Amino acid sequence: MDNKKIIELLQKMTLAEKIGQLSQTTGEHYVGKIDSEMVETGPDFPDHMLEGDTLYTMGSIIGVSSARITNLIQSKYLQKSRLKIPLLFMHDAIHGYRTIFPIPLGLSCTWDEGIVQQAAADTASELRAAGIHVNFSPMVDLVRDSRWGRVMESFGEDHLLSGNLGRAMIRGYQKGEDGEFAESGVAACLKHFAAYGAGIGGKDYNAVDMSWREFYAYYGKPYEIALQEKPKFVMSSFNTFNGVPVSASEQMMKEILRGTYQFDNIVISDWGAVAELQNHRVAGNGKEAAEMALKAGIDIEMVSTLYLEHYEQILEENPALIQDIDAAVLKILQLKNEMGLFENPFVNEARENEVLMNPRFLEHAKDIAKRTCVLLKNEQMLPISKEYKKIIIVGPFAGSNQLLGNWRCKGSFDDVVTLAEGMKRVDDSFDLQVYESLKDCPQAELEQCDYIVVAVGEHWELSGEGHSSVNIDLEASQQQLIREVKQTNKPYACICFSGRPLALQNIVDDIPALLWCWYPGTQAGSAIAELITGQDTPSGKLTMSFPRHSAQAPIYYNEYSTGRPANESSYSSRYQDCEIGPLFPFGHGLTYTSAQYSDFKISRQHLTAGQELTISFQVSNPSGYDYSEITVLYIEDLVSKAVRPVREMKKYQVVGVPAHQTVNVQMTLALDDLQYLDTSLQQTVETGKFNIYINDLDHPVFTIEYR
Repeated sequence: MDNKKIIELLQKMTLAEKIGQLSQTTGEHYVGKIDSEMVETGPDFPDHMLEGDTLYTMGSIIGVSSARITNLIQSKYLQKSRLKIPLLFMHDAIHGYRTIFPIPLGLSCTWDEGIVQQAAADTASELRAAGIHVNFSPMVDLVRDSRWGRVMESFGEDHLLSGNLGRAMIRGYQKGEDGEFAESGVAACLKHFAAYGAGIGGKDYNAVDMSWREFYAYYGKPYEIALQEKPKFVMSSFNTFNGVPVSASEQMMKEILRGTYQFDNIVISDWGAVAELQNHRVAGNGKEAAEMALKAGIDIEMVSTLYLEHYEQILEENPALIQDIDAAVLKILQLKNEMGLFENPFVNEARENEVLMNPRFLEHAKDIAKRTCVLLKNEQMLPISKEYKKIIIVGPFAGSNQLLGNWRCKGSFDDVVTLAEGMKRVDDSFDLQVYESLKDCPQAELEQCDYIVVAVGEHWELSGEGHSSVNIDLEASQQQLIREVKQTNKPYACICFSGRPLALQNIVDDIPALLWCWYPGTQAGSAIAELITGQDTPSGKLTMSFPRHSAQAPIYYNEYSTGRPANESSYSSRYQDCEIGPLFPFGHGLTYTSAQYSDFKISRQHLTAGQELTISFQVSNPSGYDYSEITVLYIEDLVSKAVRPVREMKKYQVVGVPAHQTVNVQMTLALDDLQYLDTSLQQTVETGKFNIYINDLDHPVFTIEYR
């Protein structure tokens, strides 16, 4: 259908039909609650407006999955829809749909945009095969507080990395150039605009309070970067910013999102966020809440029905809003047309099973899971010696198949490869015994075993939306288990699963080797087994700092300089009852290879406008593993008029280093990399010196000067 016909269709629509397109509901209103196919991701709202003809004006459905159900709903809807405008189906496939990949925080530890794009592309293929058109992902909220449950959906604490990985994920979902779709692509929804990850105290849905300098320089940057990939949707966040809920803020939604960041596609509220303006007490009733959201530019109201209830009165009092409504409806119709839904609103049910969990996607899931694991500590206990055959796996995750993490969408625990199954797949000669606790293991068996794998962590239901926690220590019972294993005097290592960094200061000295696996997804056991048996080497690096104790959060690498930097004195910026710094910092991650950096060179020591300088070095791999080394460049501005972070990452590369080979790496710096946002919110750079660091934050490799 050409755009002229889309405009003609808009002109035929009644006002009620237009408002219906700006409203989203759940699928059971059409076909009832059909077992597990109806997924709700938020609280219930009154649905008295969803009766009669109104139900057949709605524009989109959330939380429905499977080709059969989407076709059934679409068919019932179109039978009674006056203008036969097809529905859009939307879902939360945050790290996979049926094939589940590692959680986004794990994906970020690869630092590899290609890997993130691949996971998103596979997810998109499964979604389209199931009849779903829009995915509520990626989440690029910058996060620095691991008490917040939704850190598992994030890409970590650095704004540059978060934006780049979000952009790669959008590219993977939509599969086209310049915001276009491939046939098997879905519309990406960037979320949550804005600064949702900065809730006070790490509490979900909480208020956000920060300076505009902090927003534009850091918390807003991931959106600014990712929006360059032209996602079809942006989701407004629950939180307040500058005293106004974002979903009612014309400043945030129009001046910044539409103006500064130049987003011109569809804005959808988060679940019930329009109705919740009344809870914020900025709206005295539903009519006021709906009017505020419409004025702010919320094109689609998710789940709550205030647009439907109050549009007549709102337009009677403010008739100019019809222009905004028409513009929003036109964007929705154009998207449906771009996806080919007017010609073919249904999906091929026979093809769904061919696409979901096909062998290619499962192989990708395994390979990606290996790249996300981070080796935090290793006192030569990993990989497991080939001489060890009698192995005990013990702990609450020893035999667990619940390794998908939160937002597992349609992933099934029954499909998960457990750690024990993975070990058998890599070497069927292993004599494996699996126990939830050490006391369940017969003493004779314990005495005869060669090696113990301790599988611990945080249950998947303890992280994710609505799961902020004041205590992020490893459970006391699991700490006790580790100490009991230590007392056996058997060689052992710990494998940990979680949706967030945990506080490990109380137990880390009792752990000789620690592989952090996050939630690795469907192929969890196979990926981990290949790593711990030495068939491959861990290569991930942290994108979020690990606090020593729960109360040390938030903690992050690019904190601002202070007048009294942390030192041994009590009169410095530190906690007196805690060692200085994180337990494991941003960028930390070991391998089995001991990569060697050498031959550092710089093309010039001075930088001026219009110039670039090149830093080069060599990375040598003396081991027998082919692997990917993550190289990171930081700068330190030695003197500036406004306070700057102690370090800032400016460049990174993921470099393939073959076994027994040396590779050359080059990174360039330009004037833009030295600039910062001053107190007047202007980009500036001052003459002076800058230290350059490569991976190691203690020793600069060069000092350059801007003249």
